[in-house]
This record gives sequence, structure tokens and C-alpha cells, in this order.
Amino acid sequence: LVGLPNAGKSTLISAMSAARPKIADYPFTTLTPTIGMVEPPFGEPFAVADIPGLIEGAHEGVGLGIKFLKHIERTGILVHLIDSSGIDPENPLEQFALINNELAMHSDTLANKTQVVVLNKIDLTGTENRIEAFKNALPDQSIFTISAATGKGVKTLIKHLAQLLQPAVPEDKE
Repeated sequence: LVGLPNAGKSTLISAMSAARPKIADYPFTTLTPTIGMVEPPFGEPFAVADIPGLIEGAHEGVGLGIKFLKHIERTGILVHLIDSSGIDPENPLEQFALINNELAMHSDTLANKTQVVVLNKIDLTGTENRIEAFKNALPDQSIFTISAATGKGVKTLIKHLAQLLQPAVPEDKE
């Protein structure tokens, strides 16, 4: 799970697995990675890693992210989590571009990783137009919308990740 601080990464790993990281409404609540095992409705269990939020300059050592960027190079997929309530409708890709720039500045391996883009906090008031602006800015990208806090959309996300990690597994119908 990659994203800015307070995107909801710890809440999401709690919703997907039995992991119980510290969750609070302030930046850098997560100081060390948390690993959670996800039991999908089909296929093999898979691990999800919640790392500290990345900020601008992480590839140069700003914040805590650089300590963990090298570890996520070994992952199969990056789940790019974005706080939909923080999307600027005038510049909807700002958060997305910032994280992708940090990944690219760290290594080509991370820049070229398969990403699943997830807009979180859809339960918050006023996110509809922000989500629409983001989707319009990336029309060819598959984008998942979830509320890690309420669980809405999390099962669909888990099924999608299981399919990507285990491509021989047939698509499960809702």
C-alpha cells in the first residue's frame, strides 16, 4: 500500500486482514511497516504491506518512506491509495503524480510496477465531484472507489488483487 500520509492505508489493511496497526488522524501514525495476510474468497492468501506515508522528497530521505521503498520493490503489485476528500478538482492528479514521481525517482523498478489505483474515503461528504474529476483525468485507468472505514468496496478490491496475483483463477461474479 503506497500513498500520502493519512490516505487510509492502515485502515485499509485492517479492513482486508487481521492486522491491527495503530490508526490515528495525524500524519506518520505508521512508523514501521505492518504486514497483513489477506484471505481472498478464492485462490491463495496473499500478504499486504502498509508502509509509512510517502511525501515529496521521500526518494531523498524526506519523511520515513525512503527506508521502506527498497522493500516494496519486491512486491507483485502496488496499491496506490488516495484520499478522495483531498483531491483538488482543479488539479485532480496532484497526489497521484507526487507519489508516482517519488517512486520513479527511487527506481525504475517501482516506476514500472503494476499499480491498482484506489480512491478511499468515499463515505465522506463532498467527495463525489472530486472522484469524478480524478476519473475524468485518467479515463483509461481502472480506478476502485472504497471506504476502508465502512468496508464499502473492499471485497471487490480484494477479489481484483487476488485475480492479478493469481491470474489462473477465474473471475468471481458478484
